[in-house]
Amino acid sequence: MTRTTSTVFLAALLAVGAGAAGCDPGGAASGASPSASASVSRQQLLALGQEWVQCIRAHGLTRMPDAQLSQGGYLEFPPSGGYDWKRDLSRHPQAIDACKSIEDRYPPNAFRPKEKFSADDLRKLADYAKCMREHGLPEFPDPNAAGEFDFSGTPLENGIPAQKKNTAEQACRNIWDGDIRIKNGGGGGKK
Repeated sequence: MTRTTSTVFLAALLAVGAGAAGCDPGGAASGASPSASASVSRQQLLALGQEWVQCIRAHGLTRMPDAQLSQGGYLEFPPSGGYDWKRDLSRHPQAIDACKSIEDRYPPNAFRPKEKFSADDLRKLADYAKCMREHGLPEFPDPNAAGEFDFSGTPLENGIPAQKKNTAEQACRNIWDGDIRIKNGGGGGKK
């Protein structure tokens, strides 16, 4: 008996769905057991991520970037061409609802765990914020306890002009060169 590629693909996705509950694309765990994803291959995880992307695109976010796997094997959706898909997605709850059944099939370790910042890291992030304010972005907020910069309710919530952002980032790179987490209202993000 021969199987078509689509039959094998469908069987793989059903196996993922039957044995695992999920995470959301932002990385929040749903409480499934860590052993649930032991049998999910990198290819299956990537296929599941791309299925979610296709669903999101079909429900209005046509610029949603393709799913990718990080070097560590985690699912990610890197921004493309400056497009802030997380912000756009937060404005389309119908797309989130429509694609929830796919999201629910993500294994618990599909996304990189959120980094915990040390007290020293938080001090450096506060210094970074001060530097950004001194170099053309006076509205740049201090980080919260999770190491995020919350742009909600600030003039930066709608974006930062590229030239101002690049100038400030260049000036402050020596203070903090790690990931910068930006939170915008209902959405959020990571630089």
